[in-house]
Amino acid sequence: MKVCLYNVTTTTQYGGVESFVWEVARGLAQRGIETTIVGGNGQIRRAYAAVRVVTFPFTARETLRKIPGLAKQYTWTKLAERLTFGYNARAFMQRENFDIVHIQKPYDLPAMKWLKRTTASKIVLGCHGTDFFPGDRHFVNASDIAVSCSVFNAAQVRAHYGIAPRVVYNGIDPTQFFPASPERSPLSFPPREDADSTERTPLRSLPQNVPASQNAAVSVLYAGRLVRWKGVQYLLDAIALLSKTYNVELWIAGEGEYRAALEERARALGISERVKFLGYISTDALAPYYARAAVVALASYANETFSIMSAEAMACARPVVGSRFGGIPEVIADGETGLLAEPENANDFAAKIGRLLDDEKLRERFGARGRARVLKLFTWDAVTARVLAAYQTVLT
Repeated sequence: MKVCLYNVTTTTQYGGVESFVWEVARGLAQRGIETTIVGGNGQIRRAYAAVRVVTFPFTARETLRKIPGLAKQYTWTKLAERLTFGYNARAFMQRENFDIVHIQKPYDLPAMKWLKRTTASKIVLGCHGTDFFPGDRHFVNASDIAVSCSVFNAAQVRAHYGIAPRVVYNGIDPTQFFPASPERSPLSFPPREDADSTERTPLRSLPQNVPASQNAAVSVLYAGRLVRWKGVQYLLDAIALLSKTYNVELWIAGEGEYRAALEERARALGISERVKFLGYISTDALAPYYARAAVVALASYANETFSIMSAEAMACARPVVGSRFGGIPEVIADGETGLLAEPENANDFAAKIGRLLDDEKLRERFGARGRARVLKLFTWDAVTARVLAAYQTVLT
């Protein structure tokens, strides 16, 4: 079998879809399958044995948005970016005549429709969200099979295209995210930026994770982008409520356009000293933060077709409180590995987090069950096996 994982951003950006491509490529290569990643001209590489990487030039969406009238044309500039990439890769794709070409965005369907006319390649449409564009239904028949990252996302794709994708959950590396003693996870805060940027408080150690009944602060961790729909504002409101009863802190690992608004909200709530903005933390450095958290929480209320953060936390044997929204309930087993709260409801989040802070045994039980759930459903080995089954189905 000769497989191509085709996605312009795999070699130009970091993100969930990009990690999916790299890890599936590695898993396929380890199974002896001839695997090629076709991406855009960029410097990002992972040193995975037997994975060939071929890149082609493209016109970046950021460049296109500098053209008058295109600054806010997000859909059309993404599509144009993919079309320029497909145009430059076309001769290579035709010459290689892959058995399987696995795309990750509907934006690549027009290029795949052309490819189907000139090669015998079978096209796998990977779906990680709702990156639809006007007129895309005319191109979806280029795909021979579709896979989605959750049952929730599969329903979205079915409603839009009228096709039924297979569910292939996203994955994490359980050797990278694993249970660890808080005492063996030394961390420090980044310098705190005050009004005078020349004066910053020195680094200081994070408090040890201890039961809520003791004097030291316990931590609730969020790790992800800081955008409005991730709902971190509701976690701030929940911490304000909990701080009346618990010595609790919220650690926020991540960056984004909404950070300034979140900092202002924390000040308005009077909890600035209880909120630690840790900035961006790379994936390979996150595990110790999970280990030091009593509870991990996410409050997304839109666009969440899966929850990598929840899977990572569960792999580290941490209990998770998440929104009852999108694909999150497919990751967090409510009442078994964590608790689900109503989206945009700070009172419910406070109640669910408080329940876990009150009960150390419950946290331990949820953590152990969470780790077991990840090992069963959300490892890259399991993901690769499901992807490979889809490939074999379409080839036979």
